[in-house]
Amino acid sequence: MKMRKLATAALLTLGFAGGIAATQGVASAASFVPGGVYSSQYSCNKAGNAGLAQRRWVGWYCQDLHNHGRYQLWVQPTY
Repeated sequence: MKMRKLATAALLTLGFAGGIAATQGVASAASFVPGGVYSSQYSCNKAGNAGLAQRRWVGWYCQDLHNHGRYQLWVQPTY
């Protein structure tokens, strides 16, 4: 009985790990990822535009964190 539980747990773990591995590298081009935190809207916009000009990403936006003037840059990478 104990061996059966161990085998079942191992198979579930492998199945879960396989599912994760299968989705790695298949990131959607529409997904945004954090690109940095800036102390002003201006510096966040400047960084977003600079990365766009360098073709480091295809889209970006700045989110006001409402945390003492902090802005999160979100970028859409070129995969």
